[in-house]
Parts: sequence; C-alpha cells; structure tokens
Amino acid sequence: MADIDRQILDQNPWWKNPDAIDSDPHILALKDHPFSWDPPVEDVISLQTGSIHILRGPRQTGKTTTAKRLIRTLLREGNPRVLYFSFDLHKSPDMIADVIRRAKELHPHPEGPWYLFLDEITSLFDWARGIKYAWDQGMIREDLVLVTGSSAHGLKRGSEQLPGRRGGGKDLLHLPLSFRDFCRTTTEIKLPPESIRLHEIFEPSGKELIQELNLHSVELNTAFHEYLRVGGFPGAVSSWIVSGNYPADTARTLWSIVANDVAGSGRDQTSALKLLEEISLSLGSFLKWSGAANTMDVKKPDTAKEYALLLSESFMLLTVFFWDMAGKGFQPRKRRKVYYMDPLLAYVAPELIPGARSPDADAMRENAVAIGLYRSGVEALAQASPMPGCMGYWRSRDDREIDFVLPPEAGGERDRTLAVESKGDNQARISNARKAIRQVFGHGVITTKGLFAWDDEVPAIPAPVLLTALEERPRRTAITI
Repeated sequence: MADIDRQILDQNPWWKNPDAIDSDPHILALKDHPFSWDPPVEDVISLQTGSIHILRGPRQTGKTTTAKRLIRTLLREGNPRVLYFSFDLHKSPDMIADVIRRAKELHPHPEGPWYLFLDEITSLFDWARGIKYAWDQGMIREDLVLVTGSSAHGLKRGSEQLPGRRGGGKDLLHLPLSFRDFCRTTTEIKLPPESIRLHEIFEPSGKELIQELNLHSVELNTAFHEYLRVGGFPGAVSSWIVSGNYPADTARTLWSIVANDVAGSGRDQTSALKLLEEISLSLGSFLKWSGAANTMDVKKPDTAKEYALLLSESFMLLTVFFWDMAGKGFQPRKRRKVYYMDPLLAYVAPELIPGARSPDADAMRENAVAIGLYRSGVEALAQASPMPGCMGYWRSRDDREIDFVLPPEAGGERDRTLAVESKGDNQARISNARKAIRQVFGHGVITTKGLFAWDDEVPAIPAPVLLTALEERPRRTAITI
C-alpha cells in the first residue's frame, strides 16, 4: 500500500498546492511548443459528474496533455478532488479500485464528487472489470471518470462490458492535427472561421466558403505539400517548425512504440513493418492479402489480414470497405482499401527498411482525402476495429469505381449517399468520373490536384481547399453511450 500511496501523491502534487499543475511536465511542455493547438476532442469532453468517458487514439497525439489541461481547468475553478493516475506500470485491473479507494482515503477533503483521470488504462488486461467493480460498489457513481488508452480493441472491448454504467459518458477520439489545423497553426493563411460538412457544399453558404478558400489555393497547396510529408503528430509538427527538416525521428519513435504492441501480441515486428511498405505500394488500390503475405514472409493471407487488424487497432491504419448500394451496407468480405491514419506513417517503412519505396504523390493526396473525410464524417468518434463505419468505396460489376462513398448521416444527406472521387487535373478523367457519379449517386465531389471547376451536381475542388473547408464532427457533437 505504501507504494500506491507514493505513486498517488507523486502524480497529484496539486493536492498540496493547486498551482502545482502549472509545473506539470506536460503543461510546461506546452509553453515550449512552437505552435498552439486545441485538439477538437477537447471541445466535447463534458466535465459533468456521473459520467465515464473513454478517450482513445494513437500514441503521441497528446491524450495525456489533454487530460492535464482539463485538470488545470478544474483546479482553477476550485475543484479540489481531482485524481490523475497512470497505469502504464501496472497489469491487474484490481489496481483501479485500489487506487480510487486509497486516493479517497488519503485526500483531506474526500466528500463530494471526484474527477478521476485514469491514463493508459489499456495497460491493464480486462480493465473494464475494475471500472465495473468500482461502479457497482458505488465508488464512482457520482464522479467524472475519463479513461484513456491507445488500443482501439482494448478500449472498445472494455466499453462493451460497461452497459448501464457510463452515465452520460461518451466515446471520444483523439487524432493528430488535421490539415485544417495544420494550416491554422503553422501558416499565416487567414482561414475563415466557418467550416462545413460535405453535403453542405451544395448549399449557397457552402459554395461561398469553397470559393473563398480557393482564393488561397496557392498558399494551401504549399502547405498541403508539407503536410503530406510532415503529418499531424504534434511532435513531428514541432520538429519541422524548429528545424525545417522532415521528422524522421518522430517516425522512428512512433514505430518503436507500436512495435511493442506487435511484439506483445506475439507477432513479428519485421513482418508488420513490411506490411506498411506493401500498403504504400497499394495505396489507393485494393490491398491483396496474398501479395502482402508474400512480402511479409508469412504463410497465409489471413495472417497478413490479422497483422492489418492489429495495426488498425493501434491507430496506424484506416480501412475502407465496399459499400453496397442495394442497401446491404458495408461488405467486409469483399476487397478493401487501406490507408494510413496520418501522412507521416507512410514514411515509417522507408525510414527503417533500406531501399523501401515511398508512395507517390497522387496516392498520398488520396490518402489525405480519406483521412479528412473520416475525421469529418465519423459517427462513433472512435475506430474500434478496422471498420470505420462512416465511409466506404463503390465498384460496379463493369469495374467502374468511386474512391469514397459517405452513407446518409455520415457526411451524406439523410436519404442520399455522397460520392467523392480523387483525381489529378486531367480533364478527360474528371469528365468520366463526373459522369459516373451522376449516373449512380446523383451528386458528389471530385477532388483534384489544383483544378477548380464548379458544377452544381459534381464540383471539382482542389483537395487542399476541400480539406480546409471540412469540419471535424467532434467540434459539434459526440455519441452518448
């Protein structure tokens, strides 16, 4: 017990002095950052007590920093009963109840609602059992609980084991900087404050916003070129701003962390790294499991698929499934397209494998569109499996293909699915894509390299312009469990 006491007191110095939060390493690091960024997810984390929130996302995106910022807000508002505890050195879910119980015994003013920030909870196997016990025993029913972790599978599985025990809690997703935020924090481009969902492009206000942003197309293209190489991980962005160099060190660091997940699952790190390289070569096309298995030197295509699932659960990959227009929805058994969750992740394999090839510019532009659409249209605000649940692709029997489709309520309208096709600036290809979208979907959007050509049903919009216009869903709402 003495060891737990020491850890609790060491991690909560504000119990003795509320101003101690200003000396917290994560808070101090914010002052040293060469840019300022407010993660969108922070806007929708309610601090109402009687709730259990689950915050998930890739490592190195600032989940702990977001928790510390919320703690600072609570302390400045005069709330004394705030507990932060990191479980990254622990394994047993029994620790959850032990830590909460002991914290309330140690605190000089324990009576009243508490604010409990339980960090890296996916370090604990079957962590939900500890939360369930604490809830059922009445230990946290009046409290605000925020749990964080970097394993989508572990957090989703845990949330499913807490029916009726979350109060007003929400599932929330903490991602790297979007292209819009990259522009706002690293450039001097004067972006309009408004943003839209995809279907609002066809409204007068949406068209006006797109046209206004297109006036900045030259500057946006320059920023987009950098974003496709730097990505949105805060450490990578900071390194690039300070040094002007592309953040190879951040790419290596990200992989070293994810590689531990791979090894911990009994998988081979080199095979996983080779899968990342194979994805670079198939980016924008279907990922063939047989080809991936051959590259990875594993025996079965299903093994390659299992590796892809593991990397998706570590938030490295974004999987796009076939969308059936006949009303059957997503079809996981059909071929799938796989993208990187952040542009920087495309350069992990080239940094670590001598001679590994990087994806081409057109493929990376399509990858950025995939990320932007996912961030704007995601309904559950969390990728609990490789099924995003907010967008797919479409392909006809005669091999006509649309890169992305957004079903109703995910960026499309209530009763219509929206199509998005990624193209360069070739007029003939744009014309063919426009024709296919009209015939099958009625209307949609074509993203281009730099061509802007408005059409009331299928406008062609430069990818940087579209991505800068799209809002991120968490800024407006979140899903109550």
